[in-house]
This record gives sequence, C-alpha cells and structure tokens, in this order.
Amino acid sequence: MAFPSLGLTQTQQQKQTQTLTISPMQRQSLDILQLPLLALEQKIREEAAKNPAIDEVIAPKLELDAPAHGDDFRKEDRKALEENDDDYQEHRQVASSISNTDDAEERRRYMFESVSQPESLENHLRSQINTSEFSIDDEKIAETVIANLSSSGMLAVSTAEIAEVLDTSITQVERVLAIIQNTFDPPGIAARNVRERLALQIKATDAKNVDVALRIINEAFDEFVNGNKEIIVSKLNLTFTEVDSAIKLIRSLNPNPVAEYDTVPPTDYIIPELTVYQNKYGKWVVDIDLSTMPSIVISKTMREYLDRNEISSGDKAYIREHIRAAEALAGCLLQRQETILKVGEAIVEEQQGFFNKGITHLKPMTLADIAKKIGRHETTIGRAVEGKYLRSPRGIFELKYFFSTGLKSSSNGQSVSNKAVMDRIAAIVRSENPKKPLSDQQICQILTSEGIDIKRRTIAKYRDILHIPSSSDRKKRALM
Repeated sequence: MAFPSLGLTQTQQQKQTQTLTISPMQRQSLDILQLPLLALEQKIREEAAKNPAIDEVIAPKLELDAPAHGDDFRKEDRKALEENDDDYQEHRQVASSISNTDDAEERRRYMFESVSQPESLENHLRSQINTSEFSIDDEKIAETVIANLSSSGMLAVSTAEIAEVLDTSITQVERVLAIIQNTFDPPGIAARNVRERLALQIKATDAKNVDVALRIINEAFDEFVNGNKEIIVSKLNLTFTEVDSAIKLIRSLNPNPVAEYDTVPPTDYIIPELTVYQNKYGKWVVDIDLSTMPSIVISKTMREYLDRNEISSGDKAYIREHIRAAEALAGCLLQRQETILKVGEAIVEEQQGFFNKGITHLKPMTLADIAKKIGRHETTIGRAVEGKYLRSPRGIFELKYFFSTGLKSSSNGQSVSNKAVMDRIAAIVRSENPKKPLSDQQICQILTSEGIDIKRRTIAKYRDILHIPSSSDRKKRALM
C-alpha cells in the first residue's frame, strides 16, 4: 500500500538577528562597578598579586564616617552629638590620627586588614558553580545570574533580560535558575520575590509540615502576611493545629539568608565617593572625591622589556598579555568613576528640592529615570548606586536612598515621593494625643486634605514599614 507524500523538503535559509553579548572586559567593568570601595581595593590587590605588570596599588585615603542617615540630620542635632557623645569624639579622633600622621598608610592598612572580612557571597556561589555539572553554556548563565544578585541575594533582573544578553532561550535560563535556587547554598538564594524566597527555604527543610507551609505561602500569602489565621484555615481547609505549626515553621526561616556573607561594606566604614555642595549660583552640584579611589601603577620595566632583543617572543607575548590585562583594569576603574559621577550628577540634578528643603521635597525617581537621563541600562544604574555614598550638608546617604515611587498630589498634579509621605505620617503620629491616637483613616483624611492622594491601606503599609504600631496598640502603650 502506497502512503501519500507529506511534502517534506529541506532548505537553507539565512537569517539576520541582532544579539547583545558581554565581552570579558565588559563583564569585568560591571563587576568592578558594583563593588563598594573597601571591596574594590581588596579586588584590585587580588588582581595585582596575579599580574606582574602591576607595580603598585595606590590605596584610597581612609576617612571614617558614621553610617548614612535615612532622614534629615539637623545642624543643631549634629553639633549636640559632637559635643556630648564621647564615642563620637573618639571616633573622630581616630579618623584624624589615621589621616594626618606620618604613618597614615601603615595605620590605614592595619585597620583595613583588621576588619573581619566575611566570605564573599559571589565567591561562595562561584565555587558551587565549579563543583556543579553544568555545561559551558549553562555555566555562563549561572555566572550571569550570580553577577546580577542584589545585596540581599535576590535576582535583580528578569530571566528574559539574561536570555537576551546571552542570546539563549528563557526556558534555558529558567532551568539553570531553578538548579541554583534548589541546590545552591544558602537556601533562598536568587529568589525573585519574598514569596519565592520563603518557598525555597521551606523546601530546603526536613520538617514534617513542609507541604502545609508551602500551601500557605503559595495559596494564602496575603492572609499569612496580615495574620488572618482563621481565613487561612477556611480557605485551605486545614485545622488550626496544622496552620499554627506551619506558621511557626515559616517564622523560623532566616529573613536574610545572605547576612553572613560579604555583600556590602560594614556600615562603620562608609567612605562617601561623592560630595554635594552649592556652587556660586546657588545650585547643588556634585563632584567625585578622587582621593578615595584606589588605582594601580603599571610597570615601566615590563614595558621596556618589550623593546629588548634578548627577550624571547614567548616571553614578550606573556608580558603583552599581562600589560593588556593591567590596562584593561585601569580602564575599568576609570569607567567606574565616570559612571558613578554621571549617576550622582543626574540624581543631584533631579533632587535639588531635597538638598534645599529636606525630605518633604524628595522627588519620586526610579532607576529607569536615571538610566534614560544618562543613556545607560537600568541594571547598570542599579550596580552604580548599590553601596555607594554621597556626603552633603544634610548628611551622608547611600545613592539608592534617592530612588522612590510617588503618589499623586491633587493640589498641583505632581507626584510626591513615598518617603516624603512616610516622613509626614511619622510627624503626624508624633504630634497626636497619645491617649487618643489617630486611626489610619484619620491619617488618610489629614493627608488628603493636604493634597496627597492616598488610600487607607497605603497608610497601613507605610506605618508597618516605619514600625509604627496600630492606633489601638499605641493607645494601650499610652495607658500602661
């Protein structure tokens, strides 16, 4: 019996596609950009130890600063602190002695090396890549995932972005990400949101009530967050005993599983890279403090060897390779400075009101806004602001402090930063009658009368962020 032809044919077809790939130098540049200063110096010293073409690492000038303030620090408050706080006085004296004495470098190095350095999260994860049975392509994906983790260990970019950069499929990226999430230590690493982090940590336990805990996270997460135990019991058809046991398991999880690893500099050793000041026209501008930047000196002797006839071609190739690596590192350091300065300039340009009048004039701003302003990718801006600080008359702030979402103002149609709104909520609570505290609805009405378009549930959310108890709890405390 003859079967009908299916009409299958083979043809060759040319297809032109546009892809984005990252060169080794670009990867190194991104890695260096995201490092805070202390970690950057350590990284450069590690590179210098491996590269004979680097003659010297010029260490940054160390000026210890207090941790950044998330709110305005008035001049009179700072003066009172300086006059009355013995610890502060001792702190400033130590900083002065380190920067002004003849043996400043020796003291600086002693202090730097005396700081207990926890294991780098990135190194910890990369070591697990090396022991995993990844293909070459999968290994590249895994390295890109690790390079794009935030300081809290969350994945800061989408799998679609990673797929685009590496010219691969989203399915392949998702598969490698799942391996990292389910087999790498610490549990919860590379999660994309809080719910996923909790679910990953639950799966990693050997508790008997894992299934119930996962159901609560996956099917009744909002009820769990709001503490609505009765609704969870009804919604999932469980007993109170089962729910109590599962909630106890969830609450025992580590909210910050990467805390033991070195992801950001110790807050006691903040070194602001940018300085904000007013120019003669009254405009706030920013400059980069080059004295805080580590740098390298490339060996002149190594360069001279290239002109000597007695040096073999093999040795010259070895020298050229290391000189090129040293020059690439120097270029990455320069690019880091330029990027951070551009980001700082864009932030200060947008936040003139904040530096003039304080947090109530903080302008809503996103990473995408600054990325568009300076012509860089949003993830690059994220790397540039993480762990980088500026010094201003209003205090020392991490660059990412200036990014916030906004609420509409009915008075002028413009947006108001959520941080400014939270500051206003805190002020309202401070001024209330402790025996008759204001409800969220009453606070909502006050803000609405001031021209801020806000919902009661948003007030409750911001109050939780500020660790302000509910009106009933505040009243109980006042009456105790």
